Amino acid sequence: MHKGLHHVVIFSKDPDASAEWYRKAGFEYIRGYDRMHWFQLGDGEIMIHPSDEVSPGKTAIHVAVENVDVLFHRVMHEGLDPVDHQEGGNKIAKPVVREWGDKEFELVDPDGHKWAFTEI
Repeated sequence: MHKGLHHVVIFSKDPDASAEWYRKAGFEYIRGYDRMHWFQLGDGEIMIHPSDEVSPGKTAIHVAVENVDVLFHRVMHEGLDPVDHQEGGNKIAKPVVREWGDKEFELVDPDGHKWAFTEI
């Protein structure tokens, strides 16, 4: 019945600035229309949608990556600040290895949405 995830909608007060952030975070831009932007995420997509209000709450989206170190260095080069939520959201100098074995880092987009990038 279910085929898989089609896309996740991320609401943004400034979708054009958010689209630039997502590009810097390594997401592949697919298309745009009327201040909406779509990025590839595996077999699915991320859609950045304009909104007067955003409510990121406590949700974190985890993305599987092949090489977390390569992505970490790329986002640092792009001027983004990787963080560790377990350390109060403080900036980190390298990916962390969790007690359960995951190697990852996190980013927070311009609207406060939390993204974790985990090596699989």
